[in-house]
Parts: sequence; C-alpha cells; structure tokens
Amino acid sequence: MAEENTEQENLEVVQASGQGDVQSEQLQSVAMGEASTLAPSEAAPVEAPNAADDIIDEDPEIDEESVKSMPAEQKEALVEALLFAHGDPISVRKLQDSSKLEEAELQEILEHIARTYKADNFGFELVCVADQYQFRTKSRFGHFVRALKASTPRRLSNAALETLSIIAYRQPIVKSDVERIRGVDAAPTIKTLLERGLVKIVGHQPSVGLPALYGTTDDFLKLFGLSSLSELPTLRDLRELERDPGETGEEHEVEEVVAEESSASPSAS
Repeated sequence: MAEENTEQENLEVVQASGQGDVQSEQLQSVAMGEASTLAPSEAAPVEAPNAADDIIDEDPEIDEESVKSMPAEQKEALVEALLFAHGDPISVRKLQDSSKLEEAELQEILEHIARTYKADNFGFELVCVADQYQFRTKSRFGHFVRALKASTPRRLSNAALETLSIIAYRQPIVKSDVERIRGVDAAPTIKTLLERGLVKIVGHQPSVGLPALYGTTDDFLKLFGLSSLSELPTLRDLRELERDPGETGEEHEVEEVVAEESSASPSAS
C-alpha cells in the first residue's frame, strides 16, 4: 500500500513538471508569434520615463534670504569662492548675480578682500582689471611660477609691439594708417595681434572699400595690467623715458605670463 502511494505521488510530480514545461513553451510560442506578426511601425511604443519625475533637484535655487542671513565672514568666503572658481576677471554684476548679494555690500566685501590679501603673508592678491576682479599671484613670485609652468612664454616681437602701441594710442585706426606711421606692411603683424586676442575689429571706416577699424581688447589691458586705456603712459611720459640716460635702447620683449603682477616694471638691463 505504501509503495502504491509512493508511485502515485511520483506520477503526480512528473505530470505537474511536464505541465509546467508545456505551459512555459506555450507562453514562449505565443509571445514569439505575437511579436512576429507585428510590424515595427505597429509595435506598441514604449513610453519613455519622464526624466523630470526621476531627477532629484540636487542644486535648488539659491535662497536670497539665506544669503542675507549669512554671517559677514561667510559672505566674504562666498565671494572668494566665486572669484577662485571663475579664474578669469569677473565683473561686479556677474558676482552679484551669482552671490545674490547687494551691490553696495558686495563692493565692500571686494574692497576688504583686496586689503586682506595685500598683506605680505599672502602669495596672491585681488586686482581690478578693466573694471573686473581677479585673483593673481604677486609679482615677486612670478619667476617661481614661470619655472613651475616650465613652458616657453609667448613673446611679442618689436614689430608687434610697435603696431600694438600705434593701435592702442590711435584707436580706432585702419591698417593703412598704421602702415603710414610704421612705413612697412602691417598686415602680418595685425593678423598676429588678432590671433593673440590683443586687438579686434571695432567697426569699418565709411570710405571706399569700408576698411576695418582696429582697437585693443580686454586681453590687452589684462596683459599690461591696466584697468582702462586712460592708464596708458602719456606722450610726455614717453619722452621723459627717451631722455632718461639709464635707457640702453636694447630690445624689450613682453612675456604673456598670467602670474605676472599688473604693476610689474620692465627688467633693467
């Protein structure tokens, strides 16, 4: 009797297993059959998930009230972080938009930061370049920074410096006027200055052929450490330099080194 029960149980297990295999095969065949009868254009489109529903806002809008409630030292740290992260000169307006600080308060913070980093125990300082602010290494560490970069600095030839000087003092100016002053073809030199980003086309002269008018750029001010063109040496200053008996007349070349301080003077011969 026990043996009959055992055989009956084994038979039921086999039947159940066989029935499961048949059902699995039937499901697979039905699935394959339905898929094969649908043309690509007839297949039910799979609705893409709504990305907006799945994205978690990890960078919410800046709360102006929370910025206003910050302690003074935290506001100053915020401005320092923005200056450091931006790297290039940045305007007060852009700093204001990013920090949500009032313009007057932001200006006070910038002035305080500038005074703080003027101290000798800091290797960099906050400078104003073309009405924009930037952290720069101090000039006395310039040769160390250049050694760290270990790259050949880009230089301006005498021809480029002469052409750049003419454009700076006579802008806006057309190429023919530059050539008349220098007495040589200025096209290659102006092309080099355009590629360096030191000059740009600021308009066209209303004459035959509409020749391009050239002027200097913000990069020109940055290179020579000027806040505006009004800080260029006057002709009287230049004449005094020419009469200076200490001048040797040797060629001076300008190195485009970001680490060099804006007020750095040319090295004496």
